[in-house]
Parts: sequence; structure tokens; C-alpha cells
Amino acid sequence: APWPSSSAPGGGGTRRGAGGGEPCAGYASVMVVPGIVACVLALEPLQSAGNAPAAAAQAVPMPAAAPATAPAPAPAGPFLDFQQRPAVTVDLDAWVPRLTGTAKVGAGGTTFELNHDLAVDDSVPAFAGEFAVWLDRWRVGMIGFQSSAGSTERAGVGGTFGTTVITPGDTISGTYSAWMVGVEGGYVLWRPFADRPLPWDGAGANRDRATSVLGANGRPRFDAQVLVIAGAMCFDYQQQLTDVTTGSSSSFDKFVGCIYGGVGLDLWMGFGGRVPLVQDVRLYADVGIGPSIPDADILWMIRAGVCMMFTPNVGIELGYRLFDFNLQSGPSDVDGGLRGLFGGLTVKF
Repeated sequence: APWPSSSAPGGGGTRRGAGGGEPCAGYASVMVVPGIVACVLALEPLQSAGNAPAAAAQAVPMPAAAPATAPAPAPAGPFLDFQQRPAVTVDLDAWVPRLTGTAKVGAGGTTFELNHDLAVDDSVPAFAGEFAVWLDRWRVGMIGFQSSAGSTERAGVGGTFGTTVITPGDTISGTYSAWMVGVEGGYVLWRPFADRPLPWDGAGANRDRATSVLGANGRPRFDAQVLVIAGAMCFDYQQQLTDVTTGSSSSFDKFVGCIYGGVGLDLWMGFGGRVPLVQDVRLYADVGIGPSIPDADILWMIRAGVCMMFTPNVGIELGYRLFDFNLQSGPSDVDGGLRGLFGGLTVKF
């Protein structure tokens, strides 16, 4: 760059070195380098100021991320299990039994057929009922029945009943009366579709099946229970025969107790509206057997039926009941049974 002229007296227009009129390069270099340095130093604070926000942003601590939380477990759905609140069932039935078997009454008595020789072969509606409370695996309740019948007819066979001698063709009149009342307990040993099928199973042992077996209405589509049964009962049997032709009359009377055991099976099928008017159908069978007291003769019974529930609380049932007994009193022996169909009302609450 050209250098400025000097206006001092005696001064020339240019500054020359010793060798003549060339500009002084050393002076220019000295002046340019300090100028560059000054520009760099002037720009450095501006760069520092421009980078300050970023630095400040880097220096500001960021809030810590919230720890991840595990999702709350979904609530457990309904499943089939034993009831923790008592449930009560009441069965009130009309039973139409027929007396069968044999009877030999008195020393030297004749063995007669009960169902057609002694005028006690009529089938007359009788009462039979059951009451049970269900809680967890237990079922405890009462059972009983009362039956009686009689008729008058011509004797078809002859023989001796007690002290009454019967001649074929005589007019005879016969009656019998029987009643039983007992207490019974049951315990569910196996319920294959429940959450706890066996008594020693813990909660959840069968949860998948116990959940899938329930229908849309919350009631089981199918359920099965196998029970052991134990009970005690009293039984009374009376029979009388009169030969109207001769006026002679004899009777047999025996009262016994009994301790018995057995097994039971309960099957439930839920329809949930698929069949009109029917909510559930129950199939059941109970068998009990034990010795009479004090004679140690055998008494045994069978109850089997089907129950149709029209609402969760009310239904009807139909079935078959058998009560078989062997009674002895001195020289007399009655080996009989009451068997027949029954039907009635079932209430559950």
C-alpha cells in the first residue's frame, strides 16, 4: 500500500533507504502483524459470547428420567371353586314306593311274598325329603321318608302269619307303615373342574380349567363332584294282617338304628339359556349301606335323580329311591324293600 507523504520541511515524498528510493518493506510487515493480532483478539470475546448459551445449556443439569414401573396385574377373572358362604338345598318329594320281599312271622310261620300275598302290594304316594347345607367341601343335612299302604282282598295262598291261619279264599286285610329319619354328612373328595380338585391341592392348582369351565352367565357349563358319605338313622317298620273271615289278627313291629357309609356323585350341566326355561340340570346318585343296631342286619339305600333348575333357586326333580332292610325279631324275619319313582320340588338359596 502506498505510504503517505510527509509535509515536514526538508522532507521528501517518500522514505528511502540507503540505496535509493525503494519503499521500506520491514516497516510494513511490522505494522500488519500487530493489526492481525488485534483483530483476532477482538473477535475472540465475541466467539466466546456466542458460544455461551450452548455452554450454559450443556451446564444446566437435565432432570432424571422417571423409573419405569411395571404394569399393574390384570384383575383375576372368575373361576369355579368351593363356596365360602353356606348354601342350602331343600327337596320335597312325592314318592310312590312298592313294598317287595318276604315275611315270615312267628314260630313255624309261612314265608309270604310281600308284594302279592299279604294285601300290602298297593303303591300309595308317600312323603320323602332332604335338607342339606353346603359349605366349602362339606355337605351336612337330614333325610327321611314316611310310607304306608293297605288293602283288602281274597287270599291267594294259605299259611300262617304269626298266630293267624289263612286259608286260600279267605278275605284278608293287610297294612304296613314305615318311616325313616336320619342325619347325613358328605365330603367332596374330587372335583375335577374346580380350582382345587383334591383336598390337598392349593389355590390355583387347576386355574385354567376352573376359569374356562364357566359360562357367560358366571355359572359352570359342567361340574362334577365325588363325595364320601356317612350318616346315622332310625327306622321303624310295622305290619299287620287280619283274616276277616275268621277274625284272627297278627302283627310284626321292629325299630332299629343304623350307622352307614357310602359314596355320592353329583353332575351339573349349565345351559345358560340355550334350552328354553332351563338354567341348569343336575344328575346325582347316593349309595349308603350299614348294619342295623342292635341286630347287625344290613340296611342299604339308593337315591338317584335328575333335577332341572328353572331359575338359580327353584327347580323340579324326578328320580328313583330304594330302601332295603332285613329285620329280625325272635323267630320272625322280614326281608323287604321299598322302591319306586319320586318327583317334587327343589329349592336352593
